Amino acid sequence: VNLVERLQMGGVDVYRAGSDFEADEKKYPAGTFVIPMNQVFARYAKDLLEKQTYPEVRRGPNSLPEPPYDVTAWSLGMQMGVETVFVKNAIPPTAKLQRLVEAPKPSLPVTQWAGAYGVAYRGASAASIVNKVLKDGSGVALIRRQVNGVSSPIVNVEGAKERLERAAGDFKLEFSEAKQKPTREDGGSREDGPAKRPNPSSSVISLHNAPRIGLYQSWTANMDEGWTRWVLEQYEFPYTTLHNAEVRAGKLREKFDAIMLPDQQPRDILTGYDFKTIRPEYRGGIGEEGLEALRAFVREGGTLIALGASCDLAIDKFPIPVRNLKRGLTRDQHFAPGTIVRIQVDTAHQLGFGMPAETYGFYNNSPFFALVEGFSSQRASVVARYPNSDVVASGWLKGEELMAGRAAVVAIEMNPGRIVLFGLRPQHRAQTQATFPLLFNALYWAATENGQ
Repeated sequence: VNLVERLQMGGVDVYRAGSDFEADEKKYPAGTFVIPMNQVFARYAKDLLEKQTYPEVRRGPNSLPEPPYDVTAWSLGMQMGVETVFVKNAIPPTAKLQRLVEAPKPSLPVTQWAGAYGVAYRGASAASIVNKVLKDGSGVALIRRQVNGVSSPIVNVEGAKERLERAAGDFKLEFSEAKQKPTREDGGSREDGPAKRPNPSSSVISLHNAPRIGLYQSWTANMDEGWTRWVLEQYEFPYTTLHNAEVRAGKLREKFDAIMLPDQQPRDILTGYDFKTIRPEYRGGIGEEGLEALRAFVREGGTLIALGASCDLAIDKFPIPVRNLKRGLTRDQHFAPGTIVRIQVDTAHQLGFGMPAETYGFYNNSPFFALVEGFSSQRASVVARYPNSDVVASGWLKGEELMAGRAAVVAIEMNPGRIVLFGLRPQHRAQTQATFPLLFNALYWAATENGQ
């Protein structure tokens, strides 16, 4: 539905099938969105949705290929986690296509049982409901259950039906009664207590309050911080902007569950601008004092979330068993000015909750990781990785074999604190809705004591 809205904003006519139909020997269900290619903005729609493929451009027969200078992939269907199919033959009249005046309300199934409601956790938009429910005073649990014999990631909502309906917003809730009491796949239930087969990587995320989020904002210009802030606001995550002075002041764990570092070089975070021509209040970075405050935050149970280049700060300054394999590679060895890549997700981990096992992510010269030997008190998990082959889904990337099979997102449990490293760009320019849940789940995970 979000993709339909964006296409319509650009003047693209979108239709919806009223009946099941078949095209190019493949069957499609009623409700499938269809974009006819005989309209004014057909080429525009094609450009937005198709895979970008770049030819090799050489200045001479013996010259190296010229790399593109900027983002090379913008396939919106991939970025938003929507399957997009180009068909060669016309859609049959039996499809009963109807032109949409506006995008329909997205629907969410809600399973009801004694005293609770299970809302399907479908993509990033479900986070808005979670945050509204928490704001309204109800507790929630993100949990994978067997509902009527079908495995489903759901939001288990406590409290009155009216609170859930208030939180629904633009969603159309479809209520149904559970034929049998939903059971938790790890052997436990919210009602029965902890799992009978404890497994920290698959246990429930139980929330009674919204995560307390601190978003670092340096005095050096940082576009990624602005996009991150915008995404948090759009999905109704409350947050506090942290400048250098607030970080250096310490006692961060008293105020925050999660602190986010945007995609920024470590030196800019640590030292910032240090010229005498700059006013004192805008000079410098967090410094050693702020770095020690972040270390104390993690030691006391906080979750530090690093995006892109800021991962190197965590790798260099914290004792975590992770190595950045991108570091040290030359432009001729590995270069990606902006590429859509395939990723594989550990859906049993809290950060992978509600995610498909395989999806697409956005990558632009940020770190990719390997785990190394660490302390026995630490538990490092690869939440998302690049496949062993065919990493590139759309766009251009040199040296993809170097990142094949490597980690894209890593979570380190440090007893009691946590550090989460995002090498891929989970919220790139607010377009990558397919990977928003990885980031949102990290924020929810931070608001729990031990994931139980």
